[in-house]
Amino acid sequence: CDYLMGRVTVPEGATACVQTAGEVVYFPSKWLHATCALEPWSVGMGGQGGSPNVYDKKFQNLQQPPGETNVVDEQKKMIECGVLEERDYESIPSSSGGATKVNDPLAKPKQPDVDDEKDWKFYDGDLNEYYNKLERDEHAKRDPNKITSYAVHRWMGPNYSTLIHYDLVRQAIYELVMGKYPPPSQSITSINANAADSKLRVFDAGCGLGAGLMWFEQHEPSWDLVGHTISEEQHKWIVEDLPTHTFEARLRSYDEPLEDNGNNDSSLLFNAVYSIEAAIHSPDLKNSLQSWSNALLPGGVVIIVDDFLSVGVPRDDPDVDLFARSWIANSVHTTIEISTWADGIGMTLVRDRDLGSEFQIVKRNYRNKAPELRDEQGRVHQGWLGSKVRQKLMVEGKISYRLIVLQKKGAVKKEDAVAIQSQ
Repeated sequence: CDYLMGRVTVPEGATACVQTAGEVVYFPSKWLHATCALEPWSVGMGGQGGSPNVYDKKFQNLQQPPGETNVVDEQKKMIECGVLEERDYESIPSSSGGATKVNDPLAKPKQPDVDDEKDWKFYDGDLNEYYNKLERDEHAKRDPNKITSYAVHRWMGPNYSTLIHYDLVRQAIYELVMGKYPPPSQSITSINANAADSKLRVFDAGCGLGAGLMWFEQHEPSWDLVGHTISEEQHKWIVEDLPTHTFEARLRSYDEPLEDNGNNDSSLLFNAVYSIEAAIHSPDLKNSLQSWSNALLPGGVVIIVDDFLSVGVPRDDPDVDLFARSWIANSVHTTIEISTWADGIGMTLVRDRDLGSEFQIVKRNYRNKAPELRDEQGRVHQGWLGSKVRQKLMVEGKISYRLIVLQKKGAVKKEDAVAIQSQ
């Protein structure tokens, strides 16, 4: 695990992979390897020669395994024990027509043509089915009692957390709406802490599986929380699988933050709207911002954590276009564009944080490497292609991962929001 976390230098020549649920990794005899359990349990079978209690064992650089490996024989053994299906691996022909003996590792699985999009399953812009299929595929991996299992964001911080996003959103709300210093990271605010002040209403625009809503309910129990998701399967997870909660999750567009006729009821307006890795899916982000602004009280904020186009990168860049199509990233914009729009809808861009640099997103999530645009695990959902193109764009600096805050013009009314207090 120290190798994985970057605390110890990885031996030269080593390679790495992430083993997902249901997959088996096979090592031929005498192959050096190390493992780090990312799940509560795993199964290993084989012999161990002993584990070093210190890392500096002066291991030689990893070379090809000693002796010749008969690839075909190894494959047959794996097929016989059910680890491998014969159709998943390519045969290795030899000039003599028999089994070829090579010193290379086992033949690689067949891969889709990098440039052939027909090998990926596209959903024609249908975000509902796009996320429905992802949820059905990944459902068994999630634990409703463990927010980190369904808080699907980029890793941040030395502990590789996906919950820092919520702390950053809370920090912005405290500082810009409440006029207070934010509480310590991951701390829970007492329900009586702000009893004398009015209760905040906060809207999650694109709440997904409800991780943000659940985190805020646990850490800010006095807040009134509402979220929208466009995915039927995600909404089903929130309603049927999550522990009992008081927040409201609706199955409807996040461009519609208010209930029907809500514009005529000021009590339904929000103090804050936040969107984490969802705004980019908006068919028209400018229109979404207008809708969110209309749902805010004066002085309220819109907080977006997402990928933004780097200044100077053309929107019609082929890689950016592939990202937009595969990720259903309908709104790939620079923060300069958003700042310009804000002026026209009664808002002001007040913060623009480069989380990618601040939290070393490329290093912690991608090991500073651009990927091959194929999936080694045989997944065909277009979202996996989108995630790889996103990684490529991040590494190349064509997009950046940012937190921006837009604040609605007008003073925060004391009766509508938490009174500003000196610290």
